[in-house]
Amino acid sequence: MAIHMAALGLNSVVMETTAHSVVSLTQNKLADRPTQPVREDQKERSRAPGGEAVEFETGDGFLLRGTYFPAADPVATVVVHPATSVPAGYYHRFAAYLASEGLSTLTYDLRGMGKSKPRTLRGFHADKIVWGEQDMSAAFEWLEDRHPDLPHFVVGHSVGGQFQGIAKRPQDIDGLLSVGSGFGSWMTMRAPYKWFVALTWYVTVPLLTRLFGYLPSKRLGFGEDLPAAAAQQWARWGKRANYFADDFRRRDGFVRFNAPWLALRATDDEITSPENAQGLYEMYPYAKIEERVLDPKDFGKRSIGHLTFFRPQNADLWSIASDWFRALAQARSN
Repeated sequence: MAIHMAALGLNSVVMETTAHSVVSLTQNKLADRPTQPVREDQKERSRAPGGEAVEFETGDGFLLRGTYFPAADPVATVVVHPATSVPAGYYHRFAAYLASEGLSTLTYDLRGMGKSKPRTLRGFHADKIVWGEQDMSAAFEWLEDRHPDLPHFVVGHSVGGQFQGIAKRPQDIDGLLSVGSGFGSWMTMRAPYKWFVALTWYVTVPLLTRLFGYLPSKRLGFGEDLPAAAAQQWARWGKRANYFADDFRRRDGFVRFNAPWLALRATDDEITSPENAQGLYEMYPYAKIEERVLDPKDFGKRSIGHLTFFRPQNADLWSIASDWFRALAQARSN
């Protein structure tokens, strides 16, 4: 009833009370997720040296900020495209590890997140399409310009692995490793988590973006606050079985991307179900896709899920990425 009144534009007090209830419900849901202790050997392996703070402009003139981790004797470059609401710092230890393996690596924040956000998100416009068209393209090109003679690889986490087809030059990507990338349709997610996501798409996002002028993700307990347009677009796509497919059918970038693609997906990923993953793969008919399904039990772990591949407790999995990239680089040099 409160949601119905909010939709009619009545009584802001009711809206705020309802918003508080949604925030509390979401926080309780997220608090139930298990954590895993970090072993000392994993801490040593994943210790991150300081990278180099960098800035670069997108094609439409927006300033992005990131961190560059140069390898001493690089064999290739890697740009890490982050997941929605995940700041670049989350990937720093992983990037430092890649650099130690000869892969000069760039992490950065998409516009509206982390160090690439304005003073306030209220009234700031940024959607997911501009992330793919402008921000991901600019990050790739910055690293490409720095090392023009090396192979250029991409790590895409969740949304970061979805948008090669709307980047400016997808044909110039030499290899993609995605982690938990797939469609975000709630319909084919695992129950009971799918019901929480349905609540997010149909209630939380429209209500809170109207109330705050952005999505207060930090209050919900899942990462960076989001610009309203990005959150609303995410929710709109998430209500469809085919996610963003209808919006991008005329984009030829999905056809032009034909690089090797190692798609990592965890069996306990509540978001990227087999159906959601397959939907994304079908958008790229000429990509050379190898899906590798990670079962936490095979690695002696309680959980990998959608997010924790990049956490220090899972540093023993990172060689999957470095070995694959180094093998591709070696094959190109032969």
